[in-house]
Parts: sequence; structure tokens; C-alpha cells
Amino acid sequence: MIFSAAGLIGLGGCNLSSQKIEFEKAQKAAASNEHRQALEHYGNVVQRHVKTDLALQAAQEAGRIAYYELKDYEKAVGYYKHVVIYSTDPNARLEAQKLIAEINFENLQNYPQAVTEFNRLLELPHQKAEGLRYRMAVARSYFYMNNFFQALVEAEGILARDYEPKDHFDAAELKANVLLQTKKYDESIAFITELLQKYPEQSKERQLGLLLTVCYEEKKDFAKAIESLESIKDSYPNKEFIEARIKNLKERQGHLPGARGWRK
Repeated sequence: MIFSAAGLIGLGGCNLSSQKIEFEKAQKAAASNEHRQALEHYGNVVQRHVKTDLALQAAQEAGRIAYYELKDYEKAVGYYKHVVIYSTDPNARLEAQKLIAEINFENLQNYPQAVTEFNRLLELPHQKAEGLRYRMAVARSYFYMNNFFQALVEAEGILARDYEPKDHFDAAELKANVLLQTKKYDESIAFITELLQKYPEQSKERQLGLLLTVCYEEKKDFAKAIESLESIKDSYPNKEFIEARIKNLKERQGHLPGARGWRK
């Protein structure tokens, strides 16, 4: 089939016109809070016209609606990936990449993918505070995957960097949890004790005293566990909970071999 030049121009104009009409339908639906219809129309623009400026705008709007309005996180990631791949605006690509990483971590809890996406962000220009947040997300992702070795590597890598001392706390707390999970109770006790002295306010806020109690409890050192709970009882928001834990530990201590009242 042979098209004349005028025919080709006509086809191009028709294509542009249909794209604009679809986009306007999406805008109208979005303005009326008809989010699913808006997403469908925006999606049509993205799929049919891919690399056009209007398709990129549609992808951004579709991502926003899927993420914030419909909570359809998989679709949101797909649309933001479109922006990362096809946009020529570095700021738009960066913001889309941030959202992809956050959605995988916070909403989809796809931790292997979150590691990949946050590492991509670390390769891009970023502020120091952002780098800390990205690295903590990577470290926590490994922790949630039960890859405690790599979680510890990442946490210690953060602690070795020249962040402000107060900004080291999250990584230090994660390291304490890794030591506990890997049953390195003595190391964990020593490390948490150090944190309680170095970061008293943050430790109180995060209730590290309870973590210390768990370490002693796992070692069956109930006297130390009770001592730890007694030290935080007055500052803990739920004093009854602490008192119940102390009572339980005293009962367990009473059943240890050699304890008063122990029976064979």
C-alpha cells in the first residue's frame, strides 16, 4: 500500500489528536475522582505512544494515581519505570527512581528488588543525608531477608562513614539486632550497653533496654534480665507490661536448678 505525503501527515495528525483526546479523558476522570477510569486512559496513552512527551506526562500521572489513590503498587512501579527509561529530564528520572525504591521497600516489601533500586540511587548524585537513608534501607532489606551477614556488613559500613554521631544510631541499633539474631549474646550485651551510655535519649525512645533484657533472657541470666527491666520500669510507657515481665522472669528464675523451691 502506498501513502501520499498528505496522507502520512494526516495519519500523524490523527495519531496526535487521538493521543490528546485520550489524555484529556484521563484528566477529566481524575478531576472527578474516577481514579480507575483515569488510570485506564493514562495507561492507554503510555502504551500506544510510549516516547512522546504526553506519554511521559501520562506515566507520571498514572504512577501518582496508582500509588496514592488506588494503592496499586505494582502498577505504580511500572509507570515510574517508564519515566526512568524514557524521560530526558534528569530530575524526573531521579524522583521516579526514588519512588520505585521506596515502593519496593515500604509497600511491596520486595527486599531483593529494594536493594537493587537503592543501590542505583547511590550511584546517582545525592545529598549526604539521602545517602545515609539509602544505605540504611539496603541494610534493613538484608536484615528482613534474614541475610544477617550482609546486614552486618552494611551496618558497619555506615558506622565507618563520617556521619554525625547521632546519625549512626540507626545502624548501631541494627547491628545490635543482628548480633542478637545470630545468638552472639555477649557481643550484643556489650554493644547495647555501650549504646545505652552513648545515646541515652535515643536508646530510651527505641527501648533498647528491652533488647538488652532479651539478650540476658536468652542466656538464662534472669537476675541481669530483671535488673535491666527494673532500670527502665519507671520510664517505660506501659509499666504494667514491665512488671508482668519481671514477675515472669522471677518465676523462671525460681525453677532453675539450685534455686530455692526447685524440685526434681
